[in-house]
Amino acid sequence: LGALRVEPRPAVAWPLQRRRESAARLGRRMVRIEAAGEDAEEEDKGGGLIDLDMKAWGSGSLSDPLRHAVGMRSAQDAGKMRMWNGFPQLFQNTIFHGEQDAQIKALRHGGSIQERLERSRQLKDEGNQALKAATASTASAGQPSPAPAVDPAEEEALAGRVRELEAAVAEKEHELRALRRQLTTAKAELADRRSAANGGAATAALVPPNGRGDPSRERLENAITSYEKAAGLLRFVECTRPDWKNDDGSYKGIEDQHLRVDATALEGDGPEAADARELVASCYLNIALACQKLGDFDRMRAACDEVLAHVNPNSVKALYRRAQARASLPSGLDADRDAAIQDLHAAAQLAPQDKEVRGLLAKLKAEKKAQSLNDRSAFAGMFERGEVVTNDPRTEGDKPAKLDLNDPKVQAMLDIHPGPGGVITD
Repeated sequence: LGALRVEPRPAVAWPLQRRRESAARLGRRMVRIEAAGEDAEEEDKGGGLIDLDMKAWGSGSLSDPLRHAVGMRSAQDAGKMRMWNGFPQLFQNTIFHGEQDAQIKALRHGGSIQERLERSRQLKDEGNQALKAATASTASAGQPSPAPAVDPAEEEALAGRVRELEAAVAEKEHELRALRRQLTTAKAELADRRSAANGGAATAALVPPNGRGDPSRERLENAITSYEKAAGLLRFVECTRPDWKNDDGSYKGIEDQHLRVDATALEGDGPEAADARELVASCYLNIALACQKLGDFDRMRAACDEVLAHVNPNSVKALYRRAQARASLPSGLDADRDAAIQDLHAAAQLAPQDKEVRGLLAKLKAEKKAQSLNDRSAFAGMFERGEVVTNDPRTEGDKPAKLDLNDPKVQAMLDIHPGPGGVITD
C-alpha cells in the first residue's frame, strides 16, 4: 500500500485589523443597547454612559469590550444608588430586617405606635443583654493576676525605656502621616467598590455568626443586630419595587427611585414621638458603644452621625462618642483630632460639668500641643543649613567702606555697562 500523505492544514490567522474592527463593532453595539434603555431625562441628570474612546477598544485582547461594558454598567449603577450608598450600614440593614423578619414587617405597616414602641423596647433589652454578656466575658478574660513585687531599679530602667520609645515615636510621627493618608485613600477606594456591589456588603453584615469566632465578638454583633431591629421599627428604609428579590432569595440592584425612608414615628411634639426619638437615639448610641469594643471606629462614628443628623443634634453623648471615634481612628490625621476637639467643645458648652468630656478635651489639646512642639523640633534649622549667594560684595567677606565702581562684581550688581576699557571715572 502506498503511503498516505496528509497535507497539514494551514492555521487561519485572524489579522489584527480584523480583530480590532470586530471588537469596535461589539463595543458600539453595547453602547446602543445601553443607550436605548435610558430616558433623555436620566441622561440630563448625568447618570448615563461614561465617555470612552471607541478606537481603543480593539487595541487589546478580545476581553476588553466586556471589561469596558462591566465598568460602564458599574458607573451607571453608582449613579442610580447615590442616596443608598450615602446611608450608613446600620440604616441600610433595616431594609433587610424588614424582609427577613415577618413580625417587623407587619408592625411597620399595620401596627400602632404603641405596639411598635413595645416591640422596640424588647429588642433593645435583648441587645443590652448581649452587650453585657460580651462585656462580662471580656472583663473575666482580661482579669489580671496578682502582680509580683517590682525592683525600684528595674522599674526606673523600664521608665527610661518608655521615655526613649516615646521620643522615638515623636520623631517618626511625621513620617507616618503620609502612610496614613495613603491608607485613608485605599480604604475609600475599597468602600466605593464594595458599595457598587448592589448592597452585597450590607447583606453580608446580617449573616448570623457561625460559632467559630470569638464569642465576645459574636455577642457584640448580635447586640448590634438587635439594636438595629429596635431602631428599625421606628426609623427605616424600604424598597417599594415589588420584584426586587430574585427567586433564590438574593436581592436585585437597589435603586434610589424605589426607596422610601419612613421616620414618621419620630415626628411631632407628642409624648409618643418623644419616646420614639429617645429610643432610637439610645439604640444608635449603644451601637456606637458596641462598635467601640469591636474596634470598628468608622461604624462607631457613623452611628453617632445618625443621632446628631436625624434624631437629636444636641446629644452630648453622641458628640462625646464621635470625638472618641475620631481620636481612635488608626489612620487618623490631624484633621480628625481637630474635629474631635470641636465636638468636645460643643459637648462642653451643652454640659459644662461633664468630667468625661472635659477630661478627653484636655487630653487631646495636650496631644496637639506636644505634636506641634515635636514638629517644630523635627523641622528646626531646616532652612538655616545653607548659604544664600547674592553676588553682593557688601555681604560677602569684609564689608567695604566704599563701593568701587570699577569692580566687576559691583558693576554686575548695579547693572552698570562701562564704556571702552571697562573703566569708570569720576
